[in-house]
Amino acid sequence: MPDVSPLRPEDPRRLGNYRLNGRLGAGGQGVVFLGAGVSGGPVAVKLLHARLDDASARRGFAREIEAVRRVAPFCTAQVLDADLDGDRPYLVSEYVDGPSLHEHVRAAGPRTGGDLDRVAVGTATALAAIHRAGVVHRDFKPGNVLLGSDGLRVVDFGISRLADATATTGHPVGTPAYIAPEQLEGRPAGPAADMFCWALTLVYASSGRHAYSGDTHAAVMARILYGRPDLGPLSGLLKDLVVACLAADPDERPDAGQVLSALLDRGQGHAGPAVPDSAVPDPTAPDPAVPDSTAPDSTAPDSTAPGTDDRLTERDRGEHARAGGPRRARRVAVVASLAVLVVLGLVLGVARVLTAREPGRFDGTWTGVARYPAAGRVFPVEIRLGDPAGMRWGADLHCSGRLTPASESGDVLVLTLDQVKGDACHPGSVSITWRGEGAADFEVTREGEQATRYSGSLSRTN
Repeated sequence: MPDVSPLRPEDPRRLGNYRLNGRLGAGGQGVVFLGAGVSGGPVAVKLLHARLDDASARRGFAREIEAVRRVAPFCTAQVLDADLDGDRPYLVSEYVDGPSLHEHVRAAGPRTGGDLDRVAVGTATALAAIHRAGVVHRDFKPGNVLLGSDGLRVVDFGISRLADATATTGHPVGTPAYIAPEQLEGRPAGPAADMFCWALTLVYASSGRHAYSGDTHAAVMARILYGRPDLGPLSGLLKDLVVACLAADPDERPDAGQVLSALLDRGQGHAGPAVPDSAVPDPTAPDPAVPDSTAPDSTAPDSTAPGTDDRLTERDRGEHARAGGPRRARRVAVVASLAVLVVLGLVLGVARVLTAREPGRFDGTWTGVARYPAAGRVFPVEIRLGDPAGMRWGADLHCSGRLTPASESGDVLVLTLDQVKGDACHPGSVSITWRGEGAADFEVTREGEQATRYSGSLSRTN
C-alpha cells in the first residue's frame, strides 16, 4: 500500500462530497489525498494548484477531462469526478493500492527479465490507449506508473493541460528529469513527447538511474537537449526501442502502437521508423555537451550563456560543426534560454529569502530555463536561496554569481547579480514576479543596459 501521511493544518478536510483522510503525495501540479466517497470506498483526490479563472480555458480543460474518461480503464486509473469551477479545482480518480514504479525500484532494485518486459508492455499499452483517446500525457514518468495488485496503471495524464491554461505561454510542462527536448525548446508536445519519456522510464526501471544524469535539474535539462544517454544494462529489442524513442526529432520516434506491436511480436523485429546512428549517439562516446572540468579549456567562453558576446568563438564554431549544424545550434540555444529561466526564478526565491516576512520560507534550490530571443538561445539556470544566495547559468552552468536584494514591491522582487565568475559572464539585475509557492517568472538585465536581455520561469526543486 502506498505511504499515507497525516493531513497538514493547511489541508482541507473535505472537497465536495469527498472526505480527505491523508496525503498520498505532492508535485508541481497539486497535492494528492487519499479520500472517501459517499459509498465510503477509497479514491484519490488531486487538489490542483492552478485556478481556471478564464471561462474558455475551463471549457477546454473540461473537454479534455471528458476525453480522459474515454481512455480504456484496464491500464489507467479512471477519472471519476472533477470540479473545475471553484476556488479549489480538483480531480477524483480510482485509487490504486500499490507503490509507484519509482518507489518499487528504489526499494527493491531495478527490474530484469520478464518483470522488465511486463513494465514495457504495460506502459506501452497504456500510452497507446491514452493517445487513441486524443490525449497526451505530457508528464509520463516512473512516479506516475502504479503497480497495483491487479496490474500496472498509469495516472496523472491530461492534468498538464490545466497547467498550460494558467501558465505563461511557452513554459515547458512536465517533470524536468522526464521531459522531451521539444518541450524544453518551447515547441508543442504531442504523443511523441510521451514516447521519449517512455524510453527514459524504461532506462530507470532497468538501471535505477536516469538516462541523462546530472547533479541538478538544470544539468539534466542540458544533457537532454544535447547530451548522450546512458542506457545501462538494456540490450536487444528493448534497447533498440529505447534508442528509437530517444531520437531528437519527434518525427523519427515510433508511436506507442508500433512499440507495442514490436514487443508483442519479438520474432518479427520491432516496428517503427529506422533511427540513424546520429539520432541517439553511442552512450559510451565522450559527451561534447559537458566539458571536462579537468580540461585546460573547461572555463572557456560559452556563447549560449547569459551575458556572453553575440559573436561565436572559434570553439563555438567547432562544437557547432561537430554537433550537426543548425539543429545543434537550436538545441544549444534552447539550453541557454532554459538557464536564464532558472536563474531568474531562483533570483526571485533568493530575494524573498533575504527579505521575506517568513525567514527561510524559500530557502532551497530553484531551477529553470532561460530564453534569449535576440540570439535564439536557451540554457539552464540554477539558483540557491538562503545564506549565501547565488546563481549558476549557461549551457554547462559555467557562469556563477552572488545574489543580493535590491528592492521589493508587492509580488515583484529585484536582485543584484554581482561577483560574477566565468569567461564572458556578466553582472546585472534580476526582476522576479512570484507566481506561488513553487513558481516564478523572471527578467534579467545586463549591467549598463536597460532592455531585458533574458527571461523565463523557475520551479522549486527542494
